[in-house]
Amino acid sequence: MVEVYLEHITKIFGNVVAVDDLTLRFREGHLTSLLGPSGCGKTTTLRIIAGLETPTKGRVYFDEQDVTDVPTEKRDIALVFQIPTIYPTMNVYDNLAFPLRVKGLSKQDIDRRVKEVSELMGISHVLDRMPSALDAGTTQKVALAHAFIKEPGVYLLDEPLTNVDPVTRIELRTLLKEIQRKYKATMVYVTHDQTESMTLADYIAVMRLGKLLQFDTPEKIYMAPKNTFVGWFIGNPGMNFLDVTFDQRKGALIGEGFEYRLSEEFKRILAEKNATEVKLGIRPEHILVKRGAEQEGIKAKCTLIEPFSGDRKILHLEVGGMELKAKVSVSLDVKEGEIVSLEFSPEYIHIYDKAGELII
Repeated sequence: MVEVYLEHITKIFGNVVAVDDLTLRFREGHLTSLLGPSGCGKTTTLRIIAGLETPTKGRVYFDEQDVTDVPTEKRDIALVFQIPTIYPTMNVYDNLAFPLRVKGLSKQDIDRRVKEVSELMGISHVLDRMPSALDAGTTQKVALAHAFIKEPGVYLLDEPLTNVDPVTRIELRTLLKEIQRKYKATMVYVTHDQTESMTLADYIAVMRLGKLLQFDTPEKIYMAPKNTFVGWFIGNPGMNFLDVTFDQRKGALIGEGFEYRLSEEFKRILAEKNATEVKLGIRPEHILVKRGAEQEGIKAKCTLIEPFSGDRKILHLEVGGMELKAKVSVSLDVKEGEIVSLEFSPEYIHIYDKAGELII
């Protein structure tokens, strides 16, 4: 497998900076997801790795080899797109066998490899069918099998699960993870779907407006987002943010109508950074909601109750003119219009500066 290294990559289309000075290492044998909203530069980045786009500035390396000017067909890659690309005039078997025939493999080796990959992808029963006879999910399985059968150095997948039904999407997510682990493949996986990134990836690169905002494991990105955009974008619902003021004398964050007392560590760090106007971040599932305004904690008014799943619901809460959401058990008997008390456990809070960058 191959390690991919992007060094200060910039790509400009006219007046649009699609990728802005991106330096990123895709580790050998790992699945890295490029995650972000539409227009963030993730697909352009993948196309630059593939050689389908030439960077305006910067270099692309496969291991120690500079491949910036190497054409796509000479890079050791396999591509899978949102729209499946398989040969319509060949049956499934021949679609899978074709790249192996080009490599000059024997018929016996081709048969063995086609059988192995088709069984792995669950498409052995359609090997004699034409692509026109396949449903969307099976067609994408064939496209994935066509990529994996080549055993390239790098797999590049551009939102491959977008056009399949939800049940097939879950099935293919599991399959992709199994294949990646089995072959220890280097994969670059582009998606705007945070669930795909969080369940599939070893590492996630969160992008916005062409810039890399955070690169880390799914767990660290979820538990310690480096800025408010990452915190909001990752999570369902995303992280809550309350505009507050740090009162060094009181050792507390002051919001309209509430105070939140800080630990000694938090007070020390905020004082050292001379941070005053800040944002308090906490995820909806980390808010403890207690019925009754008489209980200790931050007072909030429940303005809306939103069903979420079989055992969870979302409470929309108003605190000092600001809205936040709490993910709670359906057994918590809170009514719309009711005043509740909130607790934020110190281990789950983060504090950001006015620009939205993580302080602690």
